[in-house]
Amino acid sequence: MKTEALYDKDAFARDFVGKVISCEEVKLEDKTAYKVVLDKTVFFPEQGGQTSDIGTLDEVQVIDVQIEDDVIYHYCLSGFLIGEEVHGVIDWEHRFNNMQQHTGEHIFTGIAHNTYGADNVGFHLSDNTVTLDLNIELSDEQVDYIEKRANEIIASDVAVKAYYPNQQLLGAINYRSKKEINGAVRLVEIEGVDLCACCAPHVKTTGQVGVLKVISFGKYKGGTRVYILCGLRALADYNRRMKLLEQSYQLLNCKDDEVPEKVAGLMEDKRQLEYRICDIKAGMLTNQIETISPDLTDVTIFMEDLDAKTMRDGVNTLVEKHDGLCAIFSGNDEDGYNFVIGSKTRDCAAIATGLRELLGAKGGGSKQMAQGNVAATRNQIENTL
Repeated sequence: MKTEALYDKDAFARDFVGKVISCEEVKLEDKTAYKVVLDKTVFFPEQGGQTSDIGTLDEVQVIDVQIEDDVIYHYCLSGFLIGEEVHGVIDWEHRFNNMQQHTGEHIFTGIAHNTYGADNVGFHLSDNTVTLDLNIELSDEQVDYIEKRANEIIASDVAVKAYYPNQQLLGAINYRSKKEINGAVRLVEIEGVDLCACCAPHVKTTGQVGVLKVISFGKYKGGTRVYILCGLRALADYNRRMKLLEQSYQLLNCKDDEVPEKVAGLMEDKRQLEYRICDIKAGMLTNQIETISPDLTDVTIFMEDLDAKTMRDGVNTLVEKHDGLCAIFSGNDEDGYNFVIGSKTRDCAAIATGLRELLGAKGGGSKQMAQGNVAATRNQIENTL
């Protein structure tokens, strides 16, 4: 039996009374749930890249809603009797939030399509992420223009209409669609902005979207993936970022517009300190190498916090003085060790292979020098060598 989709007729309907057609106990991840079918519902099921509504049936939590062959399944934490009438209430904050995001996506994509010829080839709307994928690469300037134009359209409060056109006239209508649709096609129209096949609930006017903000974007599969937030989600994200900024300039003891310069200065100070530490460590390594008896054939040194160049330079110095295997390991037993090994007489690539086979090390190199890392203790490394 097909479920009557009340959300299709009125996206702002928040509750309803429906009759239980079937109820089946199922396992849903790590919990027992009940798969309930009603004769009608305002719960929008997961489809079209959008997660489902949530809410209650007779105060029983509805945790997921799915659709198969026009039958809508409500996954509830308790069951119901067949034939029983239940009062369903959707989580309105969740629904309205999703409608703001989805309508905002239509506005953004419509502008990108009309202005730059971009096609939407992917869309995902979850409880914390909104992404849309376009099939062309967009520049910073183009994304800025789309965002600005989208907010102008939102401010203009254009009507958002959802309807099923006459099937005989459908072929003559120029509308967007990510895939071929069998059967009746529901169109969502924002006049002068977008006309797109879509099954989801939307706000009544663009003004109800509130605001659209591009959070980030980048190249993706030959096109562009764009992350957006609209309305109340955009406000929450703005407030979060402002709190982070406020904490930053308080910690840095500066004005908010001085934060970038202050951070850049701290990063430069950090780089200079790292250079000094490297010089000190290199000096310590050199001192240790000079204390080693030239009569030793094989030499292994363990020291913390050495960079790769210092380790290679150290091994080169050791190889000039010692005929056997010369190795430097930098790290500790808990985090593992980076290593560089060198020799005039031993096959270092073969030794690196042995470390891989015996200790699970990673890395490799040539007969003269090899390097890598190993998650092992100093004692294990020394015994293996």
